[in-house]
Amino acid sequence: MGETRDYDIVSPGFHADPFPTLDRMRAEGSVVHLRLPIVGRTWLAVTHDACTTLLKDHHIFARDPANAGSRTQARILKCLPRTLSLLAQNMLGYDDPEHRRLRGLVDQAFQRRTIEAMRPMIVDVADRLLNRLQGRTEADLMAEFCRDLPLSVICAMLGLPERDHDRFKRWLDGLKDTANIGAVIRAVPGLIRVVRYLRRVSRPAGGALPEGLIAALRDVATDGQTLREDELVSMIFLLFGAGQETTTHLIAGGLFTLLSHEDQRRRLQDDPNLMASCVEECLRHVSPVQMTKPRFATQDVFWQGRQFRRGDMLAGFLAAANADPAKFVDPHQFNIARNPNPHLSFGTGAHFCLGFQLARAEISIAFERILSRFPRIALAGEQRAIAWRRRLGIRALVRLPVLLNA
Repeated sequence: MGETRDYDIVSPGFHADPFPTLDRMRAEGSVVHLRLPIVGRTWLAVTHDACTTLLKDHHIFARDPANAGSRTQARILKCLPRTLSLLAQNMLGYDDPEHRRLRGLVDQAFQRRTIEAMRPMIVDVADRLLNRLQGRTEADLMAEFCRDLPLSVICAMLGLPERDHDRFKRWLDGLKDTANIGAVIRAVPGLIRVVRYLRRVSRPAGGALPEGLIAALRDVATDGQTLREDELVSMIFLLFGAGQETTTHLIAGGLFTLLSHEDQRRRLQDDPNLMASCVEECLRHVSPVQMTKPRFATQDVFWQGRQFRRGDMLAGFLAAANADPAKFVDPHQFNIARNPNPHLSFGTGAHFCLGFQLARAEISIAFERILSRFPRIALAGEQRAIAWRRRLGIRALVRLPVLLNA
């Protein structure tokens, strides 16, 4: 066991400027040992190479702790109310073959709709949100755009009635501070309401629209297998959380970063063909998902110059991997024309992010519509006045105040 370091990776100060801390972590080695809030003692892979290997080597590093000899998670889940424990039992927590079965079912449902076919709907949602800002001089884009765009899109994609969108936002509002155990406990009633609602709406004639993903997931089958009701509810919650929460902070963090670099914003406005590479650079530079779900060593192994025991917990620190100078030239620099850009913001390996194409489409449409509607948009106030949340694993702004016609 290596020496446990006291690195701050949850405070607003860290999220405001993570690069110095990330540099210090990598200087210690490719993996560092630290104690995380709620999670406990964990090894973090902090180089691009170490993160890639950790996420791809499913024989040595399992996602399910039971495959590494640990029953702790199973005991914890037994102590939780059934409505909550089922949320943790989704495909992200499984290894093959169970992960392959669940991923195959949701992949089938996703393949029934293409992102290109969804673009007009995303554009329409973005324009409706921006219409509310017309004629104003200032706005908080976090509250009035960055949250509502992914929320409305994923709800529409799932086939949830529009009248329920605001209820979802209220129910899940308590999960903004996951580094605070008290805040997580206070969020439990909202989660229970979400589970009850999803269980009802996912049933035939329960209210989900027939053209949405919920109906597709309910009907899809692989080798004669379908999703059980608990699996369906857990999958819907996973898709909703991944499609709304992470994309919110990608759009907000990307806008903040773009508006903080006036030369890059003007470069994009002068050459819209840079949009695709701009999106990839936002994914890398912002790294809204800072850290992967944990992996567990399935055997005693000497890896990355350190000895690990069976059952040791590790995670990929994507933010550090995305700023690794061994992989990226001038990694602290925000360069919207960066090429190549092999960031790990969507992960890699079997658990590669299912919604990567949707996230790319949403942020590119968000940027295009905002810059088209408000070409002189600028941050309101000084950059250092921007507040970040205390979060573990997610880089999240509290608000994004802008001048719409600076």
